Amino acid sequence: MNQTQRILDALDHEWDQLTAGPSTRRHLRRWQERQPNLRGARGLLELRSQIESSSLEESSEMVWALLAIAAEEHLADRLLLQVIVPGLAGEARWLMSWARRVEPDLIGNGDIDQMLALAGIEAIRHAHGHRRAYPICSILRRTHRLLTKETREIEAWHAKTVLEEIEPAPTVTPDPAARPGQMLLELLSEATEAGAVSRSDADLIWMIDVAGFSSAELAPSLGIAPRSVAQRRLRAEGRLSKMVGEAA
Repeated sequence: MNQTQRILDALDHEWDQLTAGPSTRRHLRRWQERQPNLRGARGLLELRSQIESSSLEESSEMVWALLAIAAEEHLADRLLLQVIVPGLAGEARWLMSWARRVEPDLIGNGDIDQMLALAGIEAIRHAHGHRRAYPICSILRRTHRLLTKETREIEAWHAKTVLEEIEPAPTVTPDPAARPGQMLLELLSEATEAGAVSRSDADLIWMIDVAGFSSAELAPSLGIAPRSVAQRRLRAEGRLSKMVGEAA
């Protein structure tokens, strides 16, 4: 079983356990007293099935009814999360692909699962009390925006802290191959202290010239186009060269 399917199966398993007890039927009866569009279902499993199998207009009416009571009923939020599980499959796939490339440690400890579920719940709660057209689509769009924002913040954090995490490896004799990188690190540190180059631009030069990242790879975390990344790097290297020239 791949990791993406495991995440979705975990949500299904939790939902099955949640709906097994008699208390869920009491919740549903209370909801049906308040929202006529939820009447007819004999349990939460049946209500979920009705939402998934009904026409877009009918399912939207039921989702709006759940959103109207979800601020006071956390179980309604969880039901809505289960309704969007099929739509989360695509989010899970790209999130796993992103984690393998940027932060593999998030995969094994369940953080990816948590990111996905929390983004879905936050998107649902943002929709409380609103009556947007096609609410499931609206919730899924916001879920994607939240996940995109979080992954970009993680990437930006990596980019900003790369210089702080670099420590010279202890060696008895200097490694000539490592000297250019060490020289650039010292030059960038001097330039940032002198104010000739900003810390973010120093990080950018290091990420491209030493770490080997391309402008296209860094563009998403910086929120600008690859061409703008390249131009920013050239301007920063120009200021760095001017500082070196003035010191000579």
